[in-house]
This record gives sequence, structure tokens and C-alpha cells, in this order.
Amino acid sequence: MELTAHFDIPLVALSIVTAMICSLVALETVPRINTATDRSSTQLWIIAFGLGLGTGIWSMHFIAMQAWHLPIPVHYDITLTVSSLLLAAAVSAIAITPLQGGEKLTWSRLLLMSVIMGTGIAGMHYSGMAAMRMNADMQYQPSIIIASIIIAIAVSAAALAIANRLRQTRIFGQAGIKITAAMLMGLAIASMHYTAMIGVRVTALPPGQATTIDAIAPGIMAGFIVIFALLIQAGIIVAALLDESNGRARASEARMKQRADINQALSAILATAIERLPLPETLDKTLDIMLSIDWLSFQQQGSIFLADHDERKLRMIAQRNLGKDLQSRCSVLNYGQCLCGKAAEEATIIFRDHIDADHHHTFDHMDNHGHYCTPILSDGIVLGVINLYVKAGHTPLPEEKEFLNAAADAISSIIRTRRIEQHSNLISAAIDQAGEVVMVTDQFGRIEYVNHAFSEITGYTAGEAIGQTPSILKSGNQDNGFYKQMWDTILAGEVWQGEVVERRKDGSYYPAMLTISPTRIGSDSITHFVGIHEDLSEHKKLESQFRQAQKMEALGTLVGGIAHEFNNMLAGMMGNVFLAKRHAREHPEMMQKLDRIETVGFQAADMIKQMLVFARSEEVEMDNLPLAPFLVETIKLHQLAIPENISLEQQLSREDFHVRGNPTQLQQVILNLFGNAVDAVQGKTSPNITIRLERISAGHAPQALTGRAGDYAHLSVEDNGHGIAPNHLEHIFDPFFTTKEPGKGTGLGLAMCSAIIKSHRGLIEVSSTEGQGTVFHVYLPLVEHINATDSTMKIDKQMQSNGEKILIVDDEPTLSIATAESLESIGFRVMTASNGKQALDICRVMRPDIVLLDVVMPVMNGPEAARAIRANYPDTRLIFSTGYDRGQLEGQTEGLESIPVLSKPFSIPLLYRTIREQLAGQQ
Repeated sequence: MELTAHFDIPLVALSIVTAMICSLVALETVPRINTATDRSSTQLWIIAFGLGLGTGIWSMHFIAMQAWHLPIPVHYDITLTVSSLLLAAAVSAIAITPLQGGEKLTWSRLLLMSVIMGTGIAGMHYSGMAAMRMNADMQYQPSIIIASIIIAIAVSAAALAIANRLRQTRIFGQAGIKITAAMLMGLAIASMHYTAMIGVRVTALPPGQATTIDAIAPGIMAGFIVIFALLIQAGIIVAALLDESNGRARASEARMKQRADINQALSAILATAIERLPLPETLDKTLDIMLSIDWLSFQQQGSIFLADHDERKLRMIAQRNLGKDLQSRCSVLNYGQCLCGKAAEEATIIFRDHIDADHHHTFDHMDNHGHYCTPILSDGIVLGVINLYVKAGHTPLPEEKEFLNAAADAISSIIRTRRIEQHSNLISAAIDQAGEVVMVTDQFGRIEYVNHAFSEITGYTAGEAIGQTPSILKSGNQDNGFYKQMWDTILAGEVWQGEVVERRKDGSYYPAMLTISPTRIGSDSITHFVGIHEDLSEHKKLESQFRQAQKMEALGTLVGGIAHEFNNMLAGMMGNVFLAKRHAREHPEMMQKLDRIETVGFQAADMIKQMLVFARSEEVEMDNLPLAPFLVETIKLHQLAIPENISLEQQLSREDFHVRGNPTQLQQVILNLFGNAVDAVQGKTSPNITIRLERISAGHAPQALTGRAGDYAHLSVEDNGHGIAPNHLEHIFDPFFTTKEPGKGTGLGLAMCSAIIKSHRGLIEVSSTEGQGTVFHVYLPLVEHINATDSTMKIDKQMQSNGEKILIVDDEPTLSIATAESLESIGFRVMTASNGKQALDICRVMRPDIVLLDVVMPVMNGPEAARAIRANYPDTRLIFSTGYDRGQLEGQTEGLESIPVLSKPFSIPLLYRTIREQLAGQQ
């Protein structure tokens, strides 16, 4: 007979509530599984979850069995009952295993674990049903069994999904969601059980098969089961609370340690800035500090880049454990290139847990890895990038980013400080090493800073000047009104500039250009004054030299202007001397006097030429000159100009040595030195002048002449005069410098001597003692003696002509007449003209053999006439003569360079020889 059962509603409700409570407890244990720090703890919490949820499901099942009232007594097999409990706990524990250690719950895993857990719960249900002992048989409907199993699997899937969703929560956190989820899970579990029980058919056994069964009252049994379940759940909750409390304590301790490690690392990073190491070494140490924190998951690899914001490039400055290939490839990166360039471009942390498409620099066999690329920022501007390596698949942690941001801020501070220091050091070095004096005073004028140039120029050390006022440089050359105007200007906040004369520590004075600028530091009021003193001594010297150069240029213009006329007059005179000498051949005394006139005349011409050389730095002709005989003749020539009361002592070496020089210029040097010596001994009791000549080796020559091999001629002119003051010695060779009274000296003599000796590659020096006398030393390099023919032609009785026709063209009649008479006395037929046009007219009629053309003439000058004569009368030979310097002919005689040029005054023998050479060329 089929038995009819009914349900006890209070016990049904109790079973559902029990399922809900146990589900809630199970959900509270899930975070413990997720956050357990070691394997044993994880396994214990998996067992606790299985025990809590399994006990809940089992308790709900057996309370539901007690709520199912049959008309016969029922008791349970203890072995099967315990087995069902263990089965429920085991499958719950197995199902929750994928949530350990933060592993992801994939859909495939969720389905697998749901099947295991669902079939296990169904198995627990039916094994619990099988544990029932009663005088009846139970039959199950297959469709209901399948439905119950599907419900169990679906319930398990929902339970696992909810557990995965809530595994990051704290105990009793998100209580509303957990309670709602627990209620749904309890209802779902109960629905599975009651669905399975509805499909059971119970049939009573025949009387002969029935046995006596002692059954416990359902209420008592249900109460026992509830108490058992609640004790289990309470234990689990207490354990979870204790574990969470310990976990919080451990987490707090870990956070404190992390914070301490971060602070210690940041302090160490900032401390590297105090060590004053170069920035690359500082960043090397910083990288070591960052990689030394053990709880961070960084690998022992990384680098630091500095940014060039203008070029938008990153340059690797520090690195650790990077291969040479990687160092080479990543030494310079553009913004946006690779992860570091991307971090610089976006100004934000870039994280990758593996090598992806943004890794632009990869190579074969590169191990998979991830990166933290952290920009180093200052007011939004990228200063650099920190690049640290992590293992592939690493999950970023908040504390890692927190540390990287803090480290980037610390490095930013170091970089900004270093750049400010570099800029400050550059400015400080520039000011301290500037050639001008830089002085900084406070608003009251007390000196607070002076640079190195201040000490160099003024003679005061920085220690002597600081705390004083600029009045230590006051020379007295500026009056009070000058200083009042200066102070009024700078106190008004304006820049003042003016030229002053300042006094050095040793009492000497120097001109300076002074610029004073008011300075404001952190306020609107003036706090300091900055003075820049430019020493104008060299500038004034250059100004003086420029004025002297202008004087020399004026002198050159003056000399050049008179040279032509003077040389024309000398040429006329020399022509007449030549004629006189031809008539005085039988009178030796007359010839001697005429020779002297001729010598002085040529010396006068040379004097003009040397003045042009000095004023215009023209080249002069040099010849090998036997120095000792030359000095003897020169002294004889000038000895008459020395007063008889002055003793002249000669100590001349008779050794035959030669110098390469210009006789006239060297005579001019000796004349000037003699003249100065004569002036110096005026008023002395026993005036004496000594001239010495000797050969010295290069080793005994002054240091200024070192570097040239060979010997030197040493000429000295010494007097026992009044001497030269020390402050005059340094200017003794300056043009226009003279210590003589006005009208008694031009200041050009010694300057001319210095220029002449330098042009001879020699040296002139002076030594003097006031009251005792002066010695001038002249050093000239010796040369090898070369025999040379005397270019000066004496009057030759054999000098004669064949009646050749000579045309003299000159606008100076005295010169042309004297020259014509001289040539006629030799036998030439001579014609004269006063300009080029007249010369052309004569050439058309007379066809002269030689035309002597003055270069500068009115109407038509010499070069113009020469070109016309060449074009029309190519057989006529031409000779130029000029009273100007030959350098002035450049440009006028272009194309006429083959025509010889005679400088006025010229000797008649030289003219005769030139004519003969031209006539010989004509033949």
C-alpha cells in the first residue's frame, strides 16, 4: 500500500533558513581563501568552506527529511548519514578550489566545478535518503532525479559565480549583497531537495516483513541538526573573524613596513643629492636604491632616461643589468618610441605585463617580460623616464605605482636642483672670470661681493674690499656734483653709466667705464647695486695709437707732397754739380768739395725716402754691408756735428762681418743715437760718448731674438749723461714721445730708429740710470759676405756718345736744363719738352732714340705719353723719372712695367748707364 506523506511547514521554513545561514557563512569564508598568504592556510580555508557549505546543505536536507511526515516510524543509518555529510563537504571544497590565490574563474572551470558540486550535492541527497530505515519501500521517478540533479548543478554554478564576485570583500563587507545572495542560494538548494522528495513513492511492507523501529521525534531530531549546523557555522565565522583580524594586523604591519621602506628609499635617494656626485652617478645610485626594495616585484633590471624637451628625445643616463645590445638600441629614444617614449609623450605611467607591439626594440631570443615606465615630471614638463622590468604576467599593485610616483618626484627634485646649481655655477663662474670688474653692494653702498678681476685690476683682495664702500677706489678726479648725479640716478631705479678715473691700492690711477644697475630681490624696493668697471687703459692706449697713426698718415701725406718738389730741386742741383765736376777735373780741391756737395745731396734725397718709408711703412732696398768700414765712414761724416768738448771713444771690431741692410737707414739710426747722446751729456763736466761694435753668438743675444741660428752684430752707443727716468723708459720708442722742451724735439727720432732696426730683423734696447748715463744696444743678424759690384758710377773719362738723340720731358725747367747740359757735355743731342703733348709733337718731327719722361706732368703725364709713343714709334726707347715714391706709381704704369724708372735725384753716370742699356737693347 502506498503511503501518503505531508510536510511540517515550520520545519520546512527552518530548513530553508538553515540553508541561507550556511550559505552566508560560506560566502564569508571565500575572501579568506582568496587572501591566504600560504598554501596551508589556503587549504584550511577551502576545508572550512566545504565544511560550512556542506554542513549547511546536509543540515537543510535532514531537517527537510524531518519535515516530511510519514505514517510509519523512521530512523537513519549512521554510516550513510555521516557519509552524506562528508560527501557534501568534499564536493563543496573541491568546487571552491579554483578561487584560491587570486586565480581567475573561467567559464570552463565554472561549468566543470558546477557539475562536480551539483552531482555531489545530489549524491548527498540520495545517499541521505538511502540512510532512512522504515517498514516501507521508496521508488524514485527518473525524470525527477534528473531535474533535481540539473537544479543542483545550476545552484552550484550560481553559488560559485557569487563566491567569485565577492571574494575580494572583507568579512561582513557588502552585507546586503551577501545576505541577498545567501537567501537566493538557500532557496535554490531547498528547491532542489524538495523537488527530489516530491518524486519519491513510498509503499508499506507487508505485515510479515515489518520490523519494530524506534524513531526519534522529528522536532528533537531537527533541533539537534540545527544546533550541530549552527555550531559548525559559528566556529567557522569565529575563525574567519580571527583570521581577518590577524590579516588586517599583518596587512597594517606590511603597509607600515612598505611605508617605512618607501620613506627610507626616498630619503636615501634625496641623500644622494647631498653627495655632490655628477648627475649620472647620482642616478646610478638612485636606480640601485629602487631595485633594492625586496617586497616590490621589480626584476633587477632597469634604466633612467633624461629628456631633451626641445628635441623631444630621451637619452639613457643610468642602467642596471641591461645587455650591450639593448643599451645601444635604447641609448636615444624619440618621444612616442617604445614604452619609455610613450610614457614621455603621454606624461603618465605606462605598464605592460608582456612584450607587445609597443616594444619597438626587440630581438631574437629575448625573454618575455613586462615594464613600468614612469615619467619624471616638473610642472607638467617631462624631465626624464624611469624604466623598471617586471616578470611576464605580473599584476600591477597600487603600492608599486605609489612608490614609483614618489621616487619620480624625488628624482625630479634632484634633477631640478642640479640644473639650478649648474645654471647658478655658470653665472657665478662667468661673473668671477669676467675681464671686467664686477662689484655688488647693498642698498647702503657696502661691498658684499667682488670678482677676481677686481683684485687683478685694483690690487685689493676680496677680503680687503668686502664690508668697505666703493670710495676706496676714489681718485679725487670727480667732484661731489658728479657723485650726486650718479646717486640720484640709481636711487631712482635707473641705470647709470659714465667714465671715471679710479685709484688702485698702490696709488696709481686708471680710467674706467662704470655702469651701475639697481637690483630688486623679492620686493619692489632696491636691495642691491651691481657695478661693472671696465678698465679703459688699453682702450685709451689704442686711442692714442690711433691718433699717432693719424699723425703718421698726415706726416706721410706732407712728406709725399714735398718729396716731388724737393727731389726735383736736388736733381737740378746734382746735374749742375756733374757739369761743374767735368770742368774742374784739373783742380783736386774743387773736385773734393764738389764730391762732398754731391754726397750730401744724395743723402738728402735718401733722407726724404726714409721719411716716406717710416711714415708709410714702405719696403726698402737691402744690400750686403760690411759693418765696420761703414761705421768708420759714417762716424767721420757726422763727427763734425759733435762739439769739441765731448770725448768720442770708438771701440770697433776690425773683424770682417756683414749685415743685410740699407746704408741710408742705418746712417739715420746712428745719426739719431749720436744726436741723443750729445743732448744727454750737455752740462756734464767730462762728457763722453762711446760707440762699440762686436760679434756675439745667438746664445748671448737677448731672449727676444732667440729662435734664430747664427751670430749677431752688437752695436752700442753709450753716454755718461743725465739718464732717463724709469717711467719714461717704457715710452722711449713711442712715436711723438719726447722729454725735450717744446720746439727741441719731434718725438720721431727713436721711433724711426726702432722701425728701421725691426725692418732689418734686429732689436734695439735701452738701459739707463738717472744721473749716470744711458746705453742704446742695437742687434743686427750677420749674413754671409757676398761680393757685389759698386752700383755708384764715378765720372768716367771714357763716358761718351755717338750723337744719339735724347728727348728730356719734365715740367721742372731747372732739372731739364741741367740734365740736358750734362748729356750734351757727353756728346748726346738733347731736346726738351715740358709735358707729354709737347713730347709727342717733337717725336713726330725728330724721332728721338731715347725719351726720358717725368711721370707726373701737366697736360699729359708720363705714362700716357709713353703709351702713345710706344704705339706710334715702337723703336724709340723710354725711361721714366720721378720725384715721388715708387709705390705711388702702382696703377699708373700698368702695361709699362718693362720701362726702367729712375728716382730723382739720380746721378748722371747712372742715367748714362741706363741710356746705354736701352740703346743696346734697341740694337
